[in-house]
Amino acid sequence: MAKEPKVVGDILKDKKMTAAYMEYCKRRYCLNEFMFTQNKGNPESLWTRYMDQKKGKEPVNITSKTYNAAKVLAEKGDFKSGDWKKIIATGKDEVVKMLNKDVMGFTGSDEYKKYVAENGMGDPKKAAKLLGISDVKKLKDVMVNIAVNDKKSAEKLWKDLMKKEKILQDFKTIMGNLKKAGLA
Repeated sequence: MAKEPKVVGDILKDKKMTAAYMEYCKRRYCLNEFMFTQNKGNPESLWTRYMDQKKGKEPVNITSKTYNAAKVLAEKGDFKSGDWKKIIATGKDEVVKMLNKDVMGFTGSDEYKKYVAENGMGDPKKAAKLLGISDVKKLKDVMVNIAVNDKKSAEKLWKDLMKKEKILQDFKTIMGNLKKAGLA
């Protein structure tokens, strides 16, 4: 299990955590900011998608100094200039600094809690085999809800699974069995 991230760079070290962070960014309407920092496109595509504050498809928060430097080159149509490399790097640094200020927001989010739960709980495939359940995905949903302490949702999902799989064990019994096996 990766330790709690302090900056976006820590998040990027773990693919599953990065996916959770992207979900968090989507909910917080800053996915474009994160995607800009990861995009290795050419200057023209980065300008038209992210950096152009007036016509950009997904404009990001960069300083006016960075924006104006990019705008001067873009208005000339000079996307071959060597200055773009520095301008883009500066813009990405500015956005990363802004995103870093909200990493604590991410670590307190439901997306992060779910990530921690999924990576700290037992293997749903083993649990399904132990319990004789064929729908591993539904069992995983139950286990994730248990791991994030949403017992009400877990119990509801379990009741649906009981009907589908024709299981006789109630929720408390199944919880006990999962805990004994070290899977919950």
